[in-house]
Amino acid sequence: MAFELLLSFELTSLVEAARLKASVMNWLESRGRFDVVDGVIDGVDVPLTDAELADAEPEAARFETAPVAIFDSDKKACETILYELKQEFGQAIIGRITEISDESWQNCWQASFEKFESNRFFFVPLGSALVTPNNLIRVELISRGGAFGTGQHATTRAVINVLEHLIQSSATQSMLDIGTGTGVYLVAAGLLGVKELAGTEISDDLVHVARENCEIAGVMADIRVSETPQFDKKYDLVVANILAPVLHAIMPDMVRHVSPSGYLVLAGFIDKEEGKLVESAKAHGLELKCKASDSGWNCLAFGF
Repeated sequence: MAFELLLSFELTSLVEAARLKASVMNWLESRGRFDVVDGVIDGVDVPLTDAELADAEPEAARFETAPVAIFDSDKKACETILYELKQEFGQAIIGRITEISDESWQNCWQASFEKFESNRFFFVPLGSALVTPNNLIRVELISRGGAFGTGQHATTRAVINVLEHLIQSSATQSMLDIGTGTGVYLVAAGLLGVKELAGTEISDDLVHVARENCEIAGVMADIRVSETPQFDKKYDLVVANILAPVLHAIMPDMVRHVSPSGYLVLAGFIDKEEGKLVESAKAHGLELKCKASDSGWNCLAFGF
């Protein structure tokens, strides 16, 4: 059996509810949970209106505030996620955990899959029958709990775009990915020719997934369990797609791992959080070099 954690966002303002949902989605991604199913898209406890049934599609606005579901074989994992979400975002998040059949679980995460293309890559779930477009590098990925981390989230797309640009325009030989999740950035960097790769994650299970994805892609990476980076060297690229408060907290640790000619790439925050992060980076001797945005989520690259 498996368990479903259904999350809804109880705010009177649709705008605030949409912002809360976007923040929660990014929080989940920062912890390696790419297996999020949107309630409207997949019919998870969200019935369609008569008008939507007549049009054969849901109203666009409902995508922004609809409940989302996470599936896991471990009920304790669902309980931990819900507890940490309420600690981070408050009681506006309503969570319900129910036991479901393995077949229902499989159907839900399969329905949530989206392929993802960048300038250089075609990301798909492991074993996908989709045909890779010409001139793109195929990347097959797995994620935690039997679902896929395929790079479809806004922050992931923004980071991939920046990494492609930096690696192609500079002599990048090494990269450190802090909070690597599924290891998608390590895989992309390795396939673009970066030779020395390292990453960190906060739990053994996330490290296992990242290592497995690197192995599938034929990429070698030193991935360790650690709350903060603890490596005895500097890197040409240091990447962190984590929530803004964590980026602020570990800024000194990140900066000390950046080589003199290297870049610090930060993501996981929205427009209103950008200013303080830029100020923090400048206080550590860094300057903003380039920026990418996707659906309101930003990615910044700093250099000395």
